[in-house]
Formats: sequence, structure tokens, C-alpha cells
Amino acid sequence: MRRVLLYLVQLALIVTAAVWLADRPGEVRIDWLGWRVETSAAVLALLMVALAWALAVLRGLWRWMRRAPGAFVEARRERRREAGYEALGRGLAAVAAGDAVEARRLARKASGLLDEPPLTRLLSAQAAQLGGDEAEAERQFQAMRADPATEFLGLRGLLAKALRDGDRASAVALAERALELKPNAPWLLKQTFALQAEAGRWRAAMATLADAAGRGAVVKEAARRARTALLTALAEESADPGEAKHLLVEAAELAPGFAPAATQLARLHAAAGAERKAIKGLERAWNAAPHPDVARAWLQLRAEAPPLDRLRWLQRLTRSQGDHREARLALAEAALDAQLWGAARHQLQDLVAQPTPRVVRLMARVEREERADVEGARAWLERIQSTGPDPAWVCGACGAQSTGWAARCGNCGAFDSLDWKSPPRVQRIDRPPPLLMPAAADPVPQIPPAPAATA
Repeated sequence: MRRVLLYLVQLALIVTAAVWLADRPGEVRIDWLGWRVETSAAVLALLMVALAWALAVLRGLWRWMRRAPGAFVEARRERRREAGYEALGRGLAAVAAGDAVEARRLARKASGLLDEPPLTRLLSAQAAQLGGDEAEAERQFQAMRADPATEFLGLRGLLAKALRDGDRASAVALAERALELKPNAPWLLKQTFALQAEAGRWRAAMATLADAAGRGAVVKEAARRARTALLTALAEESADPGEAKHLLVEAAELAPGFAPAATQLARLHAAAGAERKAIKGLERAWNAAPHPDVARAWLQLRAEAPPLDRLRWLQRLTRSQGDHREARLALAEAALDAQLWGAARHQLQDLVAQPTPRVVRLMARVEREERADVEGARAWLERIQSTGPDPAWVCGACGAQSTGWAARCGNCGAFDSLDWKSPPRVQRIDRPPPLLMPAAADPVPQIPPAPAATA
């Protein structure tokens, strides 16, 4: 609407000027260099308007001639850019579709059309990986790494290649540098921690774990378990008993039932003459999760005592978890050492219905040591192949069993993957019906009460 009004105003002004000139016809005479020009004022005005229009046209033509080469170049550049982006998009689609030949062709086309190496290098690297040309892919990723704008993408590509090649040392360095660039990436925090832990870099792993937990990349319970394992591993390798105790105290606070930390701490306390602290720590660990290693560490505190005293000492530990399977097995073994056959049978009688190799061996020992019944002992030992497995340290990543806990699986190298549990049975074997519990030769003997313990 405004443009229409402006046009009408301009038209009115022109008409007014024309009428004004028509009402005032005059003559104009120009003498110049011997020439004389005589005309009316209206004609002169018209000539001046025509001259101004001609000058404007010439000026526009001159400007167009000056800009034409640049405009042509810019238009050509824009067409190449559009074609390059189209090739880039189609190349990424080819990578997603798994078409290596088409992806590499389009990557070359995009590289020729676009003067944007960050984008084309990424496509070229992905196309090379898809086609199995790892050398070309690595060259592209290294070029991306050298450019600050694409360094993270280059590091990520090189990290993936290092992991595929099993080059853990390079992978750790690449992950740590990538983490410096992107400290908030949850997947990178977890990957860096895993690599540091698998490499045995416990202190660096603890720092990364704390960062990951603080940023919410790791759930609280998983962070607690991983930190417990790191503290225990650090303590095992520490040459300073004071530092080791400090680390293990924190580990015991985080996971009171974690036997490796509790038993190691108890040994350090005992070696330093702090038996009261060793006793307290082992009792706490046993009450949280009865474990044979805890029972063995407890008995080690009375290694020189007579067998009967050792049995009484063990009863002090197991009184809070006396019905637990590990408590019954530990008490049965201690009773056998003290030659209390009836007490040993009493502890084993509820376990023979679903025996494990450890139960079978203890029953064979009862038959052999109490009655000198070699055939009876052999009969029990023959049942080992048909029993369920005893609990052991089993790797959750590869299923391998370990004789003791370690921060890393000795088979696959996974960190904190060992759990104390019954390993899966490889082959199912039909077991015969359980044998009847042999009758005791005499009633279960009553063990004299233990004297008041002094610590």
C-alpha cells in the first residue's frame, strides 16, 4: 500500500511540474563556442531528464561490466558447493548402506568439489574403513587430528582403530587426549576409565572414575564397587604398609563384605601388632558376607594354637552366621583337625543332599580318618564328577575361574570382573540319589565352651 501511495505522489509531482512549465512557456538561448541554441524551457527540461536517464543507464552498464566476472566465478563456486554437499550427503548414505565402492567414489567427488577438508576427510576415512583400507583411513584420521577443528573426530577414529587392533597402550593415550577435549562425554569417560584400569594405571583410573561419577556417567553403586577394587589393587602393589592400610580401610568402608580387602587389611594389622583391629575387621566382613578366605584369615590369627583351641576360636567368628554354608564347611574342617568326627558329621549333614567337591572331600576325610574306611572314602570321592561346583572367583566377562581374586581377569584382562559365585556347569550329568548319611559311631561330642576371648 505504501508503494502505491508513493507512486501516486511521484506521478502527481511530475504532472504538476509539467503543467507548471506548460503554463509558463519561455525561451532559453545558449551561446557557446560560436553556437547558439534557442528552445523553450519545457524542451530544455525534457532534455535534461533524458540526459540524466542516459547517464544512469551508462553507470549501471559500467557497474555490471565490472561485477560480471566476479559474479560468474561466485555462481560457479556456488554450483560446485551445492554439488559437493550433494555428493557428501550421498556418500554418507552410501557408508550407512555399506556400499564401499560408491562411498569412495562420492568421497573423491566431494573432496574435489568442496574446499572443506574436515567434512570430506571424515567421509573419506569412513569410506576407506568400509572398504578395508585401514592405512588410508588412518592417514585421514591423522590429518583430522592435526586440525584443531576436527582433532576430536580424528582421535575418536584412531581410538576405534587402536581398540580393533588390540593396541591398548595407544588407545589409553588417545582416550586421555580426547577426554581433555570433551570432558563431558559419558561414553568417553567410561571408555577411558576401562582402558586405564585394564592397563593397571590405578591412580589415573581412580581420578577418571571420580570425574565420571561426579558427572553422572556411572551409577553410584557401580562407582562404589569399582573404587573398592581400585583401592584393593593399589594396596596390593604398595610397598608402604601405612599407605596400604589407609587404602584398605577405605575399601572396607565402601564394601564391608569384600573379602580380599578385609583379609589383606587383617594381615597388615596383625603384622603391626594390632590384633584387635584385625579381629574387628574380619568379624565385620564375615557378618556382611561369609567367605572361606575370611575364615582362613581368622584362623591364621591363632596359627600356633592347638586344633581344639582353633575350633573354639572359629566358633567365635561363626556364631552370627552359624547356619551359613561357609560356616558349616569351615567348622567341619576345623573339627576334623581336632579329630572330633561327630562334630564334623554334624556340620556336614545338611550339606550332603546337594554336595559340592569340597563337601565330598570332607566326607571322604571323615570316613578315612575316623574309621579308616578306604572304600567308603573312595565312594565319596567318586561322586565329585557328579556334584555341583564349589563357589569360586568367576569372571563375568569370559567365564574363566581364578584361584584367587585379582583386579584384572588373568584370562581376558577385564577389570573388576571376578565375582565369588558358583560357576556354571559346562555339562549336565545325572547324579545318582544321594547316599544316606553314615551314622556316627557315637553321639555328637559337646565341645567345651571357649574361655573368654582376650584381644
